[in-house]
Amino acid sequence: MDAVILDVGGVLLVPHFESVSVALEPFGIALDADAAERAHYAGIYALDAAEDDAYAERHAYLVGYADAVGVLDGQRDEALQRMRQVWSGPTIDLWRQHVRGSVDGLRRLEQRGLKLGIVSNADGTIEEQLRRGEICQVGSGLGVPVLAIVDSHIVGIAKPAAEIFRHALEPLGVEAERAVYVGDTVRYDVRGARAAGLEPVHFDPYGLCPERDNHAHVARLADIEVLLDSAASG
Repeated sequence: MDAVILDVGGVLLVPHFESVSVALEPFGIALDADAAERAHYAGIYALDAAEDDAYAERHAYLVGYADAVGVLDGQRDEALQRMRQVWSGPTIDLWRQHVRGSVDGLRRLEQRGLKLGIVSNADGTIEEQLRRGEICQVGSGLGVPVLAIVDSHIVGIAKPAAEIFRHALEPLGVEAERAVYVGDTVRYDVRGARAAGLEPVHFDPYGLCPERDNHAHVARLADIEVLLDSAASG
């Protein structure tokens, strides 16, 4: 493999524990970074199991998140209402907590000589989010240099549509079969990457995905190196 293309939400960034804690404070719930990270993936597991409908997916994610942090059944409706307000606010303010090991893992991939890119379903601010978080940028900067940052809002195409991945493959100068795509959902990332001809890698830190034999999984970005070494030797 010559290139690694990554999602942002759930791979590099998750909703910040402080922002979510403000919403859940009336219910006596205060999160730390670990709890917020774990809750995100519980929400993603629920999203992947939901009906193929935007509202159903968002609702399932928030319910899964709320259950993971201990919201009681009698508090759920009010808690979900407050959470929806937070998630409906500026993405750049909510999605700012680094996934553990994300920057170090990304830098290791860059030092390995791999071509790196980003493809994210976003709202037009993903490049600024990554720059502000000192995660990565196109060209020089405080983060890891990448060759492409593709924001669905800007290009007008969103995952799982195969076309969005081509916006990253062209500046990377690689064919789809020479690239892997790392994302945290089956519905959007694994299926979308596979449809585009990339090798999908499911970022699944807590081993929640039930489709263990359907596609590759990693718990941390550093694990991608193991996958690449295994593929090269096999």
